[in-house]
Amino acid sequence: MKIATKYSYEKVWQETKEEDLLRMIKEEVGEEGAEGTLIYVKDACKKGKTITVGSCKFKKL
Repeated sequence: MKIATKYSYEKVWQETKEEDLLRMIKEEVGEEGAEGTLIYVKDACKKGKTITVGSCKFKKL
């Protein structure tokens, strides 16, 4: 599954690799809970939802 990301100050969605997704989540929530948040984001994106974590949004391409 491909996931696109966009920070609140950006206008264009960009396809993002999984290691970059984890890095972005760690920047927003810290080291604790980043893995679990990534699992939640991937599961929600599979269902077609757009998820916001801090100032970053995630959605399925």
